[in-house]
Amino acid sequence: MRINILKAIYKKEMTDLVRDRRTLISMVAVPLLVMPLMMVVMTRVVDRMDTKAKEDAKSMSIAVRASDPAVVQALKKAGLIVSEQSGDVRAAVESKKATAGVEEVPGPTPMLRVYADESNPGSRSSGDRIRIALNDWKEERVRQGLRASGVAESVLTPFQMQKVNVAPERKMAGMIWGSMLGYLLLLLMFSGGMYPVIDMTAGEKERKTLEAYLSSPAGRDEIVLGKILAAMTAIALTAALTLTSVVLSVRNGFSSKNPQVRSMMQSIPMDPHTVFLIAITLIPLIIFAASAMIAIAIHARSFKEGTSYLTPLILLVIFPAILGGMPGMELTPLLCLIPIFNASQLIRAIMLGEFSLAALGVTLAANLVYAAIAFFIAKRRFDNESVLFRS
Repeated sequence: MRINILKAIYKKEMTDLVRDRRTLISMVAVPLLVMPLMMVVMTRVVDRMDTKAKEDAKSMSIAVRASDPAVVQALKKAGLIVSEQSGDVRAAVESKKATAGVEEVPGPTPMLRVYADESNPGSRSSGDRIRIALNDWKEERVRQGLRASGVAESVLTPFQMQKVNVAPERKMAGMIWGSMLGYLLLLLMFSGGMYPVIDMTAGEKERKTLEAYLSSPAGRDEIVLGKILAAMTAIALTAALTLTSVVLSVRNGFSSKNPQVRSMMQSIPMDPHTVFLIAITLIPLIIFAASAMIAIAIHARSFKEGTSYLTPLILLVIFPAILGGMPGMELTPLLCLIPIFNASQLIRAIMLGEFSLAALGVTLAANLVYAAIAFFIAKRRFDNESVLFRS
């Protein structure tokens, strides 16, 4: 293996990648621009929907049909606009004539049914306000009855409960972003490396430059290694830019009006130790992705055909990446052997701070083996003349 020839091949491939617009868009523009833009848009949309739901809950009327006038008074006391009905309350809510509704069902113990459209944020918010108002009214009636009977009101609250979340904000943020980050990184790694790989394989065939490559003093091993190193650089750059853009957009651009959510999201665990562990986890997958995509794309005769070959591979990455980020799953030694899934699950465990060195070691070892197999297959493809000169 001649280092000077390998350097020349790597430099040539990287120069071609920089000159290709499609490569720059998939490798640089998508991670840097799309992710922050998507997060800002999602934040604004969620905030606007929440604000609209609260405004609708305050401005729209509540359909009420009850024989007890105290029900209407309790709802009005809570600031709700009440519209007394004589017809079907449920139908009024379903037809959106009322944002929510209350209907008294007669019986030995009267029942108050609260109707709300849970798919509509405004109706759901109104239903919650109705339940709170009726519950407060119910407790007040019980207290009045106890006072009239000479019973202490303290019997209503023999003890108090307090919900305590022992997980710090850092861990809560790790739970949320650990489920998303692995999927985003793995998906964009493969999609970001697709166009560079196609350009240096099928693109070479279309430009008729592969023959000049093979007739040069460079050996087949040097050519395939140089191309894989260039593809690895493109994939690693995509992963680094994706990770950076997500962290910066969360910490600096997350403009939610909810202070609790904003505080939690800004405490995303991205200290140097966490970033280092994520990078170590991705290195074997970077080698695997570059080698596997080159081994597949070298069969293509044109750029368009190469895209059709690699698109199914990216689709195959989506399912194990999503499954690996799901909560409640533990990374056992057996699951550590599943490619893509093991990295996604390990990234989630790293973000939570609950990973084990054994899981890290087995995952890295398994993915290094898969990367070596993919590299060997890619090298064998370059030794096959019928594949290289397929027309």
